Amino acid sequence: MASALVRDDLIADEASHGIELPAFGRYATGIFYLDKTSHEEAEKEFNSLAESLGIQVIYWRDVPTNQEAVGAVARKSEPLSRQVFVTADVDEETFKRHVFILRKRATHELQRPGRRFYICSLAPKTIVYKGLFTSDQLWEYYLDLKNPDFLTYLALVHTRFSTNTFPSWERAHPLRVLAHNGEINTLRGNVNLMKAREGVMKSEQYGDELKKLYPVVEPNLSDSGSCDCVLEFLTQVGNRSLPEAVMTMVPEAWQNDRTMSQEKRDFYHWSACVMEPWDGPALISFTDGRYIGAILDRNGLRPSRFYVTRDNLLIMASEVGVYDVDPKDVTLKIRLKHALINTNRIEMPPPPPPSSPPPPSPHTRQTIVSYHDVERVPTDHTLPDEPD
Repeated sequence: MASALVRDDLIADEASHGIELPAFGRYATGIFYLDKTSHEEAEKEFNSLAESLGIQVIYWRDVPTNQEAVGAVARKSEPLSRQVFVTADVDEETFKRHVFILRKRATHELQRPGRRFYICSLAPKTIVYKGLFTSDQLWEYYLDLKNPDFLTYLALVHTRFSTNTFPSWERAHPLRVLAHNGEINTLRGNVNLMKAREGVMKSEQYGDELKKLYPVVEPNLSDSGSCDCVLEFLTQVGNRSLPEAVMTMVPEAWQNDRTMSQEKRDFYHWSACVMEPWDGPALISFTDGRYIGAILDRNGLRPSRFYVTRDNLLIMASEVGVYDVDPKDVTLKIRLKHALINTNRIEMPPPPPPSSPPPPSPHTRQTIVSYHDVERVPTDHTLPDEPD
């Protein structure tokens, strides 16, 4: 489960240890999978790397778990789950960038032969709880999720059987940005071309640190993990919004769509020049704590349906009946069509007056595609305010 970070449960837990967390957005946290016998050495090296980047490690804690909640196979390979909290005396955007550098470099530099070291997530706005178990077992295994003070304004829950990779705790979904149902059939070309770009990419913000983030696609990952690495890189290093990055990687079948606006067509034409499509069939859901959404690849072969309820709840799943909803509370029931992004955090700009020419718009600002039937949502159906 990928959850947006809300501080109430963390404040209560850390206060009991005499630790006061900084304001929301001024600290980052995440869960690490480590060895039970050698985690102290890995944590010490992580602390040193963080210090070299100007980041202060506030605290490490054991994540409360219930081993009896999972099966025998999961228990045999169960990691030690440790949660870290970090902060830095910099502005919010700089802090976000430094945390990404820390996560990426730690993944590259702290792994050793025979050492277990995996970062589920490390971010200021999201936290990932996952493992080798079913979605029902999730709530029993991680005791944090049973804490009545655990609050969040969004959650991305994923469950599926692993078919073309051997299941493991590390390969479980959600990943750091996305959860994926399907497969990426263009994977080899996608990864090779991303590797080729590393020789020519530049960044004013990251400077010489950029090369320390390579390879962008970390080794020994599944197709989903590789896709997640690139999507995370586009948002963190490319400074793109999450919907825009998703549209670049998973474009709509736009070439022969006569109903598509010229503005959107121009965006896809541009994005086709900078990145090849990551083709499925695939259903990709994603969140960064601000945006949450889902998209089908241009083949549109994966099933997905979503409901919108009167109490402003959007529920999406691969099949009907996953979540029980009283029919009288449903305002919209529809299947996810190919290249349709559903998100509860995007603000639509008002259309220009009919008499005025359409204003020029940079391609990189187009973050909404093909809402199709969503206009059937009642006009008084408002979205929740973004949390402070």
